[in-house]
Amino acid sequence: MTVQVFLKTPLFRGKYGADRSAELTATIIELHGEAIARDGGLELNVSSLYDNKGRPIDAPFSQLFLPMGKIDYYVIVDA
Repeated sequence: MTVQVFLKTPLFRGKYGADRSAELTATIIELHGEAIARDGGLELNVSSLYDNKGRPIDAPFSQLFLPMGKIDYYVIVDA
């Protein structure tokens, strides 16, 4: 299903990855993409990210697991 996800709190800003060479520098609060419901959250194939002012941010990753505790709500755009 295609979803628009709104987070309770922004994604962690900082370095990540196996060698910590990638870095998230923006305040991400909204994500769009194809989601699969998994135990405890959503597995999201990210198509776009937005900051706290609604500006698009280049997605530094293509796939993400969002725990339900992190999600405020999500809108199902296409089932």
